[in-house]
Amino acid sequence: MDLLTNAVASINVGVEDYKTGVPERLLSAVRNIHAGVLLLYKEALRRRSPAGTEDVLVKAVIRPQMNAAGELVFVGSGKKTVDVFEMQQRFKTLGIHTDWTLLQNISDARNDLEHYVPKQTQAALEGLIASAFNIIRDFAKRELNEDPLKLFGEETWQEMLEVTEVYEKEFAECKAAMKSEDWESKALAVGIIELACQECGSDLLRPAVADDETVLACSKCGETESRDSYVPRAIDALDGVAYEAMKDGGDNPFAMCPECGEETYIMAEKQCALCHHELEHTCERCGCDIPASEMMCSPNCGYCAHMEQKMLAE
Repeated sequence: MDLLTNAVASINVGVEDYKTGVPERLLSAVRNIHAGVLLLYKEALRRRSPAGTEDVLVKAVIRPQMNAAGELVFVGSGKKTVDVFEMQQRFKTLGIHTDWTLLQNISDARNDLEHYVPKQTQAALEGLIASAFNIIRDFAKRELNEDPLKLFGEETWQEMLEVTEVYEKEFAECKAAMKSEDWESKALAVGIIELACQECGSDLLRPAVADDETVLACSKCGETESRDSYVPRAIDALDGVAYEAMKDGGDNPFAMCPECGEETYIMAEKQCALCHHELEHTCERCGCDIPASEMMCSPNCGYCAHMEQKMLAE
C-alpha cells in the first residue's frame, strides 16, 4: 500500500480502537493515530518529490547522481525514511505547515502509555483525539488538498467531529471558570491555566469548593487536587518567565517563602501565592532592596543578616 492509504488505514483503526472504550485498546488507538499523522506528513513530502528521484524528500538518505541529460540530481536511497526532526527541517524549507506542539502532545501521551502505568481513561483521551483531529483536518485540507470526509469515510469523520465538539465545549467552559475565579494572585492565575490533571493528564480542570477550600477538579476522572499541591505546580509552570527575567539581567520573580517553605513567593506581589505571607522588601539595616535569592533573610538582606549573626556570635 502507498503512504496515503497506510495513513488512512492507521487513523481509521485508531478511531475504531478508541470507540470500543476498552482500556487495553487505548494504547493501540494512540499508536495508530500517531502513526497515521506521521504518514500524512510523509505523503506531503512524497508529493513534493520530483519525478524520478525515488521519493527523495521522504528518504533519510539522499545521494547525488547524474541523470541521462548529464545533470546533477539528488535521489532517495535505501528504505529508511525521515524522522520527526528531519520532517520539521524539510517542512520549514518547503513551506509546509502543521502544529508541531500538538503532535508533541500526542507523542508524549503515547510514550506515557508505553513506558509508565497507563492512567488515561477513554474520556481523558478525548483531548488527545481532538488534538489529532485538528492536525489531520487542517493538514489534509491545506497541504494535501484532500476532503477529510472522502479521505477517511463518513463513520470515522463523524466520530472525530463528535469527540472534538464535546471536548472543545468542555474545554471552553473549564477555562472560563478558571479565569473567572479570584485566585488572589495574578501570577497564580496565569500559571494555573497551564496545569493538567495529575491523575489522568487531562487539561479539563475547573475550580471547585471542598472543605471550605478552593480545589481543582478534573472533569474527566473526577479527581481533585488541594491548594497545597496545585499552587506550587502553577508557579513552577511559570519557570520560563523566571528564566527570561534572569537572562535579561533581572532578578528571579519568585522566591522561597520562609513561612511555608515553598518557592511560591511572588516578588512583584510582595506576597506568597500559597500561604499569603508578606515580607519586607527593603533591608531595615542598610536600606537596600532585598533580592529574591535573599528573601529568606528578610527583614534584612543577606549581607546584613550575616553581619548580625556574626555580631551575636562574638
